[in-house]
Amino acid sequence: MFFLFDCDNFFVSCERIFRPDLKKRPVVVLSSNDGCVVSRSYEAKAIPIAMGAPYFKIEKIFRAAGGTALSSNFELYSDISRRLMSLLRQECGSIHIYSVDEAFAELPDNIDHFRFALHIRTRILKEIGIPVSIGIAPTKTLCKIASSLAKSKTFDKVEILTTGQSLRTILKNFEVKDVWGVGRRIAPRLNFLGIFTALELSSAPLKMIRRTFGINLEKTVMELNGFPCQDIAAEETAHSITVSRSFEREISNIKQLEAIIAGFTDTACRRLRAQNAAAREITVFLKTNRFKNPAGQGGSCLIPLGGPCIHTGHFITAANFGLRQIFIPGEAYKSAGITLQAIEETTSLQSSLFEKSVLPPKEQKLMQAFDGLNNKLGAHTVFFAAQTVSPQNFTRGSFRSPAYTTSWNALPVVR
Repeated sequence: MFFLFDCDNFFVSCERIFRPDLKKRPVVVLSSNDGCVVSRSYEAKAIPIAMGAPYFKIEKIFRAAGGTALSSNFELYSDISRRLMSLLRQECGSIHIYSVDEAFAELPDNIDHFRFALHIRTRILKEIGIPVSIGIAPTKTLCKIASSLAKSKTFDKVEILTTGQSLRTILKNFEVKDVWGVGRRIAPRLNFLGIFTALELSSAPLKMIRRTFGINLEKTVMELNGFPCQDIAAEETAHSITVSRSFEREISNIKQLEAIIAGFTDTACRRLRAQNAAAREITVFLKTNRFKNPAGQGGSCLIPLGGPCIHTGHFITAANFGLRQIFIPGEAYKSAGITLQAIEETTSLQSSLFEKSVLPPKEQKLMQAFDGLNNKLGAHTVFFAAQTVSPQNFTRGSFRSPAYTTSWNALPVVR
């Protein structure tokens, strides 16, 4: 049987770990620059506050209802997610991380699934402080349906789906647009064919589905019928790593953009080395304010490194070169970012005839020492001169909470 562990209102739940005063109150977490709602407590959903709603539009009614708005604190959410996934690996062995707050696991059939799910849920709530809904089913697609049903429960938050008449009843009342793997683009086409529910989709002819929509939707239909087509995959190295941000104020100074891009590159390179991988290319991109300039202005530039690389300094040099190719003097930019591409695991690297040698040992040792100091003494203990002396904060975060779990200076104080 497959298990899907899905955290309830994850960003809000992370904030509530250290703010018990927020429990049972309407709470929303806002996107970068405090723009839109990206996470809502159940109390906020009941007002109702829509996902993605611009905060300036709902601020008055939200505050009138006693609501609290918080800026995104991705450093905190990432650390809580890491702890959560570590606990799941201890309990389940191999897991497939689907998102920052969701993970699949496959467990043997000869255990008490309900009891095991309650055990994990209780442990996560006790040791981490995050409420979790758990869907259990013969396939991953049915797991997603079970998880959505578990979220609607008040107490145990565990739902088990098995084949039979009860499953047919559930699928009959489940809209096809909400089925995992369907989405907003495919749903109208299915509706045109007279398919409005998950049950009707499960009864659709496989040959017609494959011919009209492709193999992926055919797999979805098979999974709705209890035939697993998507196994738990081993955790793979990311094919690309992107770090980007929108700015609170537009930036037209290239020196300031260089420092920002260097900071993004450092962050991406640390992620690259953390997964024991190297990259061969870096792309730099800039964007203007799309609300002021609907036609859009900006650009991107891809720079090859000449071989696999893990050295932050080499990537920063390449990124600055790319930045100068796309920067337009006098233009004001609203966002920027970088992407590391052509990523490979360091254990399987090969160099071609025209590439430099694979990962010089001196560079590996230097980056190991670099990461070791920052891991032991705190991020930004050592950094490259192209970056700013102190960590940059160029986004609005008027309501951001402290980095409770990753900064000594932000540790909560008990009085």
